[in-house]
Amino acid sequence: MKTIKLFCIPYSGGSAEIYWKWKKSLYNHVELCPLEIGGRGKRICESLPDRFENVVEDLATAIMDQLESNERYAIFGHSMGSLLAFETYYKLMEKGCHAPCHMFFSGRSAPQSPRDKTSYHLLPDKEFLKVVLSYGGNTEGILGNEELLQLFVPILRADFKISESYEYEEKSKKIASDITVINGNNDRSVANFDINDWRLHAGKKCEIKRVIGGHFFITEDPLYVVDIINHALQNV
Repeated sequence: MKTIKLFCIPYSGGSAEIYWKWKKSLYNHVELCPLEIGGRGKRICESLPDRFENVVEDLATAIMDQLESNERYAIFGHSMGSLLAFETYYKLMEKGCHAPCHMFFSGRSAPQSPRDKTSYHLLPDKEFLKVVLSYGGNTEGILGNEELLQLFVPILRADFKISESYEYEEKSKKIASDITVINGNNDRSVANFDINDWRLHAGKKCEIKRVIGGHFFITEDPLYVVDIINHALQNV
């Protein structure tokens, strides 16, 4: 079976490192390719991005740099990464890249879903961290560590700014690949939205998967998410 590259985009405050634990559980023909956003992980020495469009451009370039002509690939994004994956797809098409075999949108309502405008990234540290903690995950572990706070709070602020500055623009074409949408049944960040709204963007097959867990179900039960990915990519 021919190899398919799986490009993974992290959530707010996350890095490429969160996806490497999937490597041993993915099917042999799936090559894991986590993407790093500037200012964290292996790119910690770079400036943190402050514009959504710049991150999308950077991600699209990174994907194209790793692809041979007509090489098969898929894109996975969680939370903020889901939104970035959506826009990165259209940036790739704009650049003349061939379409991916599959798109995975995880832990996020559809891009066009109406949301109240927020500016959480401008809040003082104490109030900002309350917002961050409301999403769950392992962020509580950094609260008592001043060094970790100094490292992660600027990253989280930059990522919240990126997400909060996003403005959806209607697309003229639907996504020309199969789509899988994954969300946790206890994810409060998407509870008030219809996840089926992702179907608006599907030019091909669109599957909605609901799993047990909160917003960070991809770390709560990563093997279940990997099973969904393996199933989606087994016959592409």
